[in-house]
Amino acid sequence: MIKRCIGIDIGSSHLRAVQLARTEQELHIEKTFSAQIRRNTDSPPDILKSLISQHGFDSRAAIAISVPQDAVFFRNLETDFAGLEQIRQQDSAALEHVFPLQADEIVTAVYSYRQLPDGRFSVLTAAVSKESLRQRCNLLAEAKLHPDLVETAIFAIHAAVVVNHPEIRQGLAIIAYVDESYLTLAVTQDNNILIVRNLRLIRQPDSSVGATSEQITEVLSSEAEISWRKIFGTEIEPGSRLYLVAEGGISDDLKAAVEEKLPCQTIFVNPAANIKRGPDCQADGTMCLAEGLALRLLAPEKTAGVNFLQADNDGKKPTLNLKKELVTCAALAGAIAVFLLVGLFVRLFYMERNYARIKNEIDKVFRATLPEEKNIVNPLVQLEQKMESFRKDYQLFTTFHPTSLSPLEALNRISTSVPSQASFKVDDLLITPSSIRVSGTCNSFESVYQWQELLQKVPGFALVDVQNAQKEAQSNVVHFTILISSAKSASFATSSWQTSSISEQR
Repeated sequence: MIKRCIGIDIGSSHLRAVQLARTEQELHIEKTFSAQIRRNTDSPPDILKSLISQHGFDSRAAIAISVPQDAVFFRNLETDFAGLEQIRQQDSAALEHVFPLQADEIVTAVYSYRQLPDGRFSVLTAAVSKESLRQRCNLLAEAKLHPDLVETAIFAIHAAVVVNHPEIRQGLAIIAYVDESYLTLAVTQDNNILIVRNLRLIRQPDSSVGATSEQITEVLSSEAEISWRKIFGTEIEPGSRLYLVAEGGISDDLKAAVEEKLPCQTIFVNPAANIKRGPDCQADGTMCLAEGLALRLLAPEKTAGVNFLQADNDGKKPTLNLKKELVTCAALAGAIAVFLLVGLFVRLFYMERNYARIKNEIDKVFRATLPEEKNIVNPLVQLEQKMESFRKDYQLFTTFHPTSLSPLEALNRISTSVPSQASFKVDDLLITPSSIRVSGTCNSFESVYQWQELLQKVPGFALVDVQNAQKEAQSNVVHFTILISSAKSASFATSSWQTSSISEQR
């Protein structure tokens, strides 16, 4: 997987860009760009647009830029643990009188801190005004670009030195960065920057190119000694390394003059010492800042710095816009209401269509079932009435359910169960859906109870009971009534048959 980042160095008279790519652990300079901005017609937004449209820079790559040198401030603050925590939390009150900016117009970021004796801490902080940060971001916004990192120049230069000259990670060293108007010094110990000093160079009235080598040498030598003594309280150790980056290029005379003034080994920073580059890519000291900005995004595990863009976003407290929130809520409520209304109409449409389909199917079934019916009012009710009529007619002569008996079948079972040795005369027979009543006469009580036993064995007869069995004194005839209940209250046909005189002689 290839990751790409672009570092953009925007100065008062130049614009430089470097596109770096990273594959696994290898870094590669893919593209470089450098242009002068000296005329009123030289528009930085137009030049930035051309990076993508004309010079082939990747529009999807992350972008890092630096704040102007005259807009950034550095301070070494000595505080206790409580003050350290207050600074870490970006409490504006802790830095109210530290920087020459209003507390509500400042963006601060902590680079590093180191512990001092007696529980004290030295904190290296950087600050920039919100207006300067806004102007730099707006410059990219005009070109339809968005920065992912807004860094200081010296921390980006330090990133380029660490990657290309990894020996700086051990021991003490000085980094000097010279641009058109400023000299920035940083003293490092084991790759950690302890102090930064940003010094304006005085331009000579008759000079059109900025400070001369003699001026740079004089300021560099004196300020380096002051910075070293402020941190360590001693003279600069002989043989210490001085990493030098100058936008106007470094001459042998400048190197000799610096080494004559300081007991240091002067090293010109080579931006392509440990990074591969294409044959058409520029790789001199002028590209160090743009390369270091790209490295801050592409190799965060090797570099350190600050991100004013993130610090500004972290320091912002969300403000409640009541009118905007109400409008948003009203819009959401309206959208929900419209969605529900549309859903109801869609559901109604489908229900009406299904209703019409079912109604047509009912009409077809009705016409197929009752073709002789010409007057169709309510097909379901008419079908139910017709089926009920069929059911009643059917139950008169046959079984409608497997557990029910028809009247004819019940009469047949009663007549076949009459004892053959007795003389029975049935005077009355009543058949209802749930019971049968048989009334008649015979010649003895024994015959009545014998018939009862036979009836109890008939399938479908659950209960057979003899009631009111009486014998006439004159004729010795026994009058009886037998009540029969169907099995499990099975229903016989709703029609009842009653006979007034059925006689059978066996």
